[in-house]
Amino acid sequence: MTTAFDPSDVAAFECATWSRCASGYDDGFAVLSREGVEPLLDGARVGADRRVLDVGTGTGVAAAVAAQRSASVVGVDFSEAMVARARQRFPQLEFRVANADALPFDDRSFDAVIANEVLHHLGEPDRALAEARRVLDRDGRIACTIWADPQRLEAFGLFFAAIEEHAGAAELPHGPLFGVTDEAILTNLFADAGFADVAIEEIPAIWRMESIDSLLRAFAAWAQLDRFPEDIQARIDASVRSAAARYRTDAGLAIPNPMLLITASNRG
Repeated sequence: MTTAFDPSDVAAFECATWSRCASGYDDGFAVLSREGVEPLLDGARVGADRRVLDVGTGTGVAAAVAAQRSASVVGVDFSEAMVARARQRFPQLEFRVANADALPFDDRSFDAVIANEVLHHLGEPDRALAEARRVLDRDGRIACTIWADPQRLEAFGLFFAAIEEHAGAAELPHGPLFGVTDEAILTNLFADAGFADVAIEEIPAIWRMESIDSLLRAFAAWAQLDRFPEDIQARIDASVRSAAARYRTDAGLAIPNPMLLITASNRG
């Protein structure tokens, strides 16, 4: 698999980005990524007494829901800031700082591995999947979500269209799965890592918010908008607010941003 950037550059960029976003993550991106949690856990067959590893746990949302199902859960993330936030939110759960491609666990330590919107942020997703399979017990399950076709990500599109209009498109480091939704490519990626019974389905995720302010705050931190001149920031803000008007409902805003759920079993 060919990467657009060196994997170490991808890792450094992603860790810096999400560490910067950690303090406001729960009110922003986590609201959207939470839409994939229940299907993710169902796909990994997470239930009572299952040993679950949440890779790229962020602020621990998926891990907490897994614990509500009476599973035994450990969450890992490469960002110390995210792990600190997860420990603060859910002190009863175990969280560790660790990389997806070098998990600090023995072989066959878990019955399920989950990763919510993580694989497309990795420089070497094939290595991460190999590690996931290593720590999975025989007949264990893996479930991962990634974003669907970029052209259909309307919540993200609001922001990126405004950036392109007023500041020009920026080339950012990303992993080889960034924007990849081809089922054959994804199926082969999991199969090459040794997984069987690979299945892919779409989740019609919607970012629901009272005000577009929460989306703007999330993306402002992610893209470091404060680096732009104030007049450019103001234009981006105005463009997003104008475009968001069509998504208004009685309860606020509802902006589609679908996901793909990929599930597989470890029959090794």
